[in-house]
Amino acid sequence: IMSAMLGFLTVLLWATVAYSDISPMTDFCLDGMKGKWYNIGVASNAKWFTTHKANMKMGTVQVESTADGDLHVTFTYLQKGSCWEKSHVAKKTDTSGCFFYHNSGSNNDMCVIDAKFDEFVIIHVTNTKGGHSSTYIKLCGRSPHLSNGVVEKFQKFALDNGIESENILTLPPNGNVEVASLC
Repeated sequence: IMSAMLGFLTVLLWATVAYSDISPMTDFCLDGMKGKWYNIGVASNAKWFTTHKANMKMGTVQVESTADGDLHVTFTYLQKGSCWEKSHVAKKTDTSGCFFYHNSGSNNDMCVIDAKFDEFVIIHVTNTKGGHSSTYIKLCGRSPHLSNGVVEKFQKFALDNGIESENILTLPPNGNVEVASLC
């Protein structure tokens, strides 16, 4: 019982720490997240990211809300002529605009930092696996092209959060980006 209680307290403490340094947007709108997005930019300090970033290309993200206020998220990419698709449900937390999901053995705390829901969204994710944490910052757009001002806002946020400039990517289109959404 004592080890279970310690584990619970550790998770609770981590959740508090994960959100304490990040300020989610104040006027988050769950309905604004719904629909199709293009994964335009990604920045990270994760070791996995630094070794795979050269092969990354733009894909699509489909977001739907659940009756409980969670987000059902499906990522679709075209790789070597084949579709790659992954889905998860991000559970809402007590902090508006912040969600939690478990993926491939890792815990992920996700917060919407900035958005103009008809144009773009910037998302901060803290990924924890095996006691190690890494940061992912994502830029998604309603179209595959965003203004320089929005891209610069994403890049500045990544730099301000300790991501090195060489690990901040604007993803190139994957041929016809519409193909990824047809998978």
